[in-house]
Amino acid sequence: MKKSSTFNVQGSTVKDEANEILTYMRDIVDGIADLEARANAEMAEITARYGHLLNPMRDEMAALEKEITALMKKNKAVLFDGTDVVNLANGSLIHEQGEKVSIPKTALDSCKANGFDDVIKIVESLDRDAIEKWPDAKLVLIGAARKPKEEFKYTVKK
Repeated sequence: MKKSSTFNVQGSTVKDEANEILTYMRDIVDGIADLEARANAEMAEITARYGHLLNPMRDEMAALEKEITALMKKNKAVLFDGTDVVNLANGSLIHEQGEKVSIPKTALDSCKANGFDDVIKIVESLDRDAIEKWPDAKLVLIGAARKPKEEFKYTVKK
């Protein structure tokens, strides 16, 4: 189906040349659509064939993620004594602490009253990312405050 990108224009008009190119382009678009449809059908078959093997493994992984997170939370004093990363033979345990801004329900009205339009979205909700960058003095004006936040993460070595 491959065709040279140069077209024979001897005796033909510009419109004929354009029509010939458009015809070839249509054939290519149809070929792409056909191949994509066949590939998607095969991928759906493969996904269905391996789904019964993958789904239990995904469920087990989700349960193990909850278990490792609970273990880290319960034993954070032992595991993270003076460090945020614990390197083990089969991976690393990571504990991060930071601050998260808690925004009260009245903050939108407070932002409107104080003219803080830069954090008000068109759908009339607050831009949390923008508010979290504010200094504490500005947070107080809308009734927001920074609170401690903990995150537990992990990596698995390959």
